[in-house]
Amino acid sequence: MRLFKKTKFSSLNDAIQYPKDCKKLSLIFIEYNLKDKGNIFSQFINLKVLEIQAHPSIYNLDDFELPEEIAGLKKLKKIWLLNLPFKTFPEWIVSMKSLKYLMIRGNDIDTIPDSICELDNLKTLRIENCNLNKLPSTLNKMQNLISLGLSDTKLTDLHPNLFPNNLKEINLAGTRRFKDDDLEHLKKVMRRTKI
Repeated sequence: MRLFKKTKFSSLNDAIQYPKDCKKLSLIFIEYNLKDKGNIFSQFINLKVLEIQAHPSIYNLDDFELPEEIAGLKKLKKIWLLNLPFKTFPEWIVSMKSLKYLMIRGNDIDTIPDSICELDNLKTLRIENCNLNKLPSTLNKMQNLISLGLSDTKLTDLHPNLFPNNLKEINLAGTRRFKDDDLEHLKKVMRRTKI
């Protein structure tokens, strides 16, 4: 009998021992591909927070994938993906209606799918330190989004119509490909948003 129920885990091997207890899973500096771990992830039915950060040794993996089974975790509220060798945005993420926080940072993603607007409950979206050069045309429909992180991207277009009007903050720090005049115009039009 377990006297104390552990809910936070830092390895798949530990978490799979008590899959229903796992509410937070932090896989930091992973050195392996996760694409064949779908059966394991699907057992974490009470998972609320998933944090995954790659070890530099897998940055060049061409076939790296996250298992789509993660999309079936109905209680997952926060996904934090750092330095994973993504070439494209994982499309299955947009089916996760429970998500409130999504960060994908340090990868080769250059576009976000228009279907991102299906994440109705998303409050924070951070797509940072990547090749993102264009925002999805549907981003402005995300009325629950209050924080948008776009630091260190290759965005050039900052037209105010691209952004939801209820945003409280937009982070555009770091690498700047856009014009200063466009940034000033955005600040003027979106006065109530911290930019």
